[in-house]
Amino acid sequence: MTDGHDDRIAALARKGEHRAAAQLALSSGNALRAAELYAEVWDWEAARAAAERAGEPALAYRYAVSSNDAASIARALEALLGDDVHASAAAEHARSRGRHHDAARLLEAAGDLPGAAEAFVAAGELFDAARCHEALGAYREAGKLYELRIKEAPEDARAALRLARILASFGRYKPAVAALQRAEADPEQAAGALRMMVACFAALQMDEAAGRCLERLRAHDPDVPVSVRDYLERTYGHGEGLVALQRESVRAELLAGRYQPLETLGAGATGRVLRARDTFYDRDVAVKVLTVGGGERGRDAYARFAREARIATALDHPNIVRVLEFHPSGPFLVMELMAGGTLESRLQPAGQRLPLEVVAHVLRSLTAALGAVHQRGITHRDVKPANVFFGATGEVKLGDFGASHLADLSATLTSAMVGTLAYMAPEQVTGGGQPSAATDLYALGVVAFQMLTGGLPFTGPDFVTQHLSEAPPRVSERAPILGTHFDALVDALLRKDPSERIADANALHERLAELRWLDPEHDALSVAAPGARPATPRAEAPVSPPEATTSPARFVPLTADEQARKQPWQPPGVPALHRDTLLQREVQIVSVDAGRARELVALAEADHPHVQAVFDVDLERGEALLEWPRAVPLSEAQLAPERRTRVKGELRSALAALHERGLAHGRVDAQHAWVGTGRALLMLPDTLGHDPADDLLALDRLFA
Repeated sequence: MTDGHDDRIAALARKGEHRAAAQLALSSGNALRAAELYAEVWDWEAARAAAERAGEPALAYRYAVSSNDAASIARALEALLGDDVHASAAAEHARSRGRHHDAARLLEAAGDLPGAAEAFVAAGELFDAARCHEALGAYREAGKLYELRIKEAPEDARAALRLARILASFGRYKPAVAALQRAEADPEQAAGALRMMVACFAALQMDEAAGRCLERLRAHDPDVPVSVRDYLERTYGHGEGLVALQRESVRAELLAGRYQPLETLGAGATGRVLRARDTFYDRDVAVKVLTVGGGERGRDAYARFAREARIATALDHPNIVRVLEFHPSGPFLVMELMAGGTLESRLQPAGQRLPLEVVAHVLRSLTAALGAVHQRGITHRDVKPANVFFGATGEVKLGDFGASHLADLSATLTSAMVGTLAYMAPEQVTGGGQPSAATDLYALGVVAFQMLTGGLPFTGPDFVTQHLSEAPPRVSERAPILGTHFDALVDALLRKDPSERIADANALHERLAELRWLDPEHDALSVAAPGARPATPRAEAPVSPPEATTSPARFVPLTADEQARKQPWQPPGVPALHRDTLLQREVQIVSVDAGRARELVALAEADHPHVQAVFDVDLERGEALLEWPRAVPLSEAQLAPERRTRVKGELRSALAALHERGLAHGRVDAQHAWVGTGRALLMLPDTLGHDPADDLLALDRLFA
């Protein structure tokens, strides 16, 4: 596009002629700018079409959702189903808007079956969630969901038949027969149910029952053999049928002919970790199986998986989880089993710091591990509590090298933002320069702060801004009982400039050796540094550290006209809205005292898509930053009966999330229940209620 076109488009937009500006942008070949212009005047269908023309199907889906037009959403969704990368991005938006069914379909199309299963559950579609687990080989999880589906819908013969097949595969023939009898009642599933039922009764040695089932099956298919044994021979290749298959499956289920899966230890977007029995050495091991689908996402996941195998198998250190074997044809990794769980599990509940002797043990172990890693020219890039493991006897080891960086990897990989935002060093967030030992030491500083205080130095959600520009709090501010003894150590690890951090693992080891690791409760001399104030009882962890919530460079008050358009339903006295220029959203900045700050922090921890979000709480400034949704109060909304039912369900799920944390909303009414395009939500009350039961009664009255 020429500069002249740019100027004309900008001039038309300034005059409020957005559609004319969009048409000019389209004719000039800038479909993306046209989509943005259409969106500014809420012409969502035109915005969607322009976004599709610009090759941005995820953006087109966002605009379609904003339009709340079913046909438009269906078109945008269909365009995404064959596109792994854009489907994943659109799924996040769908989930944030409470469109869990869309999110599930998109995640399944992108090959993220664990994520799809979770989204299907959130959408209340248990059959499809079970189907995803079944595809992953997580048969027990699938079976539980099929059972729940049958309780919910006893007439669902498909779920009954699938459940029966899972039960039979585990040798549970009696409950399988019960499920099959339910499935037989459906004419479409009857033949399939009878085929399995003959085999189950035969496995139970109930020959007469198997024969009666075979007679009913022959009514559907006259070509079926007359005798049960002949039927089993033809169907299963053996006259004993399922019993023979069960014997063979025990041998066949061994991974690589050696590892027998016992239970699932954990699952993520790209794989599962199983506890398995190594039948050769007669020991338990951990098996990490890659389960991601194809496409670009699958290729990247496989590359990281293979890199983890290559790096970890080359490392032999007592503080690094050993990889025993890599099978690229699986693909799966065999690792030593860390029976003591992760550091992440020991940091729960939030706010509870660890004993200093545990902190010292973990830091010394991780320092030794990182020293060995860095000596080989490797940067871990994802040091966090979930990747720190405890053995059965308390030994601490660093694991999960999937994000690791080798010094000779390409510049493209070097600049990629790989890791976990809450623990990322500033240079890792920006992707500037090569990751180094200092990058891992910064993450270790975050872990050290978390162990010493019970909370992260930066609590988000805007981790990028916080890591790049905000000074971390001192340990003594969050855990006064420790005095200032650990402030210098953590400060030296969390410097923004890598060159100003502790030089390397050897230097860190020396710093750790200089400190006394005795808890104040058990040390009469206290661990406080000379001159520090006496230890006091541990105070409640403060809310999130200061964020420049009133900075004119980022938060700009809306004009009176803009305020009237964005907030026409609120009475006088409600705090003015601000424009967050960094994240392009409207927010409320409200005043808070200590009590209200605690309430908002508790509400933020509920973190539910159908509850107004709390972005930040700054007790020092006495301010909180709240979401301002594109929605209207229920009293102003005109809803069809089907949509009204869905809104009630979404609000009920929001209340459930609050009640699980012991919170009661207290103001479930037409002024606090809001409805937007594709999303209903509860606006936060001025003060919390006392009885969750009152919330549910109020919700029923609201929709009576």
